[in-house]
Amino acid sequence: MNKISLLIILIFTLTSCFQKEDYTPKPKTYLRLDVSQPQYILHNDNSLPYKFEYPDYGKIEKVENNPLAKHWLNINFPEFGCMLYLSYKDIKGDIRLDKLVNDSYTFLKEHQKLSSGIIEREYRDDNKKVYGYAFEIKGKEVASPYQFYLTDSNNHFVRGAIYFDFKVNNDSLMPIIERLNTDLNHLISTFEFTK
Repeated sequence: MNKISLLIILIFTLTSCFQKEDYTPKPKTYLRLDVSQPQYILHNDNSLPYKFEYPDYGKIEKVENNPLAKHWLNINFPEFGCMLYLSYKDIKGDIRLDKLVNDSYTFLKEHQKLSSGIIEREYRDDNKKVYGYAFEIKGKEVASPYQFYLTDSNNHFVRGAIYFDFKVNNDSLMPIIERLNTDLNHLISTFEFTK
């Protein structure tokens, strides 16, 4: 009797090891990021030669203690772990518009090696005399997914670039990047040179 019981247990053990299971690995998942619709705030500082509307989840930070950064500012988005860097140049003397535009494209080229494509969009507002280009930089590991430059073609030039505070995986950050793209497009459409 013991030999039969032992034989039955042995058969069940061996046959259970040979059952074929279909194993399918689970796909990689990302955190769900809910991004709400912001309100827009007018930033109209009389010490700056420009004004614009920005989303209420951003915090304006002036760049100080740098004589070359006159009229520069950053918009910190602490909730998303990123910053929009706005640099300003007066077009005068040896600071020419064509060189500033070329510099913008040079900075953009630095991201091309990790990019899967760049969507370039022209911006033109003849009433406000604001012209420029916005660039959505696609790619999983692109450090700056959005850049732009704006000018009045005569006196003013502003360049903006958004950077995250950490190594990015843009697939997982897509809701944040889409929200930022929408809000930066709004910033551009409300941008005006005031002096």
